[in-house]
Amino acid sequence: MRVYACLAALVLGAVLLSGCAETRSYHSYSEEVDNRPYGQTFAMVWKDWALDFVDIFSVEVGGGETFGIDIQPTELLQFGALFGDVMKMGLRDRACGFYREVRKEGGASWFYYRDMQFYPIVGTPSLFERPRVFKGFPLRFNNEWHWMDFGAEVGIVFIQFSAHLSPKQALDFLVDTVLLPYNLGIKPGLASAGVRVPEIDICEDDTAAQIRRKYQFELIRNPEMFEPGEVVNEMVRLPY
Repeated sequence: MRVYACLAALVLGAVLLSGCAETRSYHSYSEEVDNRPYGQTFAMVWKDWALDFVDIFSVEVGGGETFGIDIQPTELLQFGALFGDVMKMGLRDRACGFYREVRKEGGASWFYYRDMQFYPIVGTPSLFERPRVFKGFPLRFNNEWHWMDFGAEVGIVFIQFSAHLSPKQALDFLVDTVLLPYNLGIKPGLASAGVRVPEIDICEDDTAAQIRRKYQFELIRNPEMFEPGEVVNEMVRLPY
């Protein structure tokens, strides 16, 4: 009941906002999102909900010469060493397919270093949009995993296996699930009445977020770097 009380409060707030001024970029974006037929909105909501669930998990299996282990109970506590040149089959970041990875990495926490080249072979279009080089200290960058993600990767002579979970994506899916009644029924009705309310998309990865990028409009920022790491890095930087 508390959830739906919050939804009711959100609707009331939206009604109070009707007639308020909008930025030009938000107005252009809202016009495109809210004026689509309800059938498209219905399909978009369910598609984004399903993809948010898929985003929680990453699983990969590889074959090739490999040895080592990487344990990642968040990147702050990451440790191990892993070497390999393998062809992988996997699902990660909405990308599914076959690809080759060449890895040299190792260390612990702040001093864990990764040097990896990624070569897509065949798969979904998103597979070919992934960065091709991951080189540096993972704690400072979110290029391969988000800093909160946890999991492990093991290479045993000729077989490599990786599995990870993302708490941030799990929260994104939970919020999306709670808002399903609102996104399917209430929000389209408000849009028809001229009341346009911003979406809540923690990871900025749903269909509406793609349209926002088209208009260079951002609701929730997802930093490319682990910002506390950057602050400490600047504090210890040598003056030369």
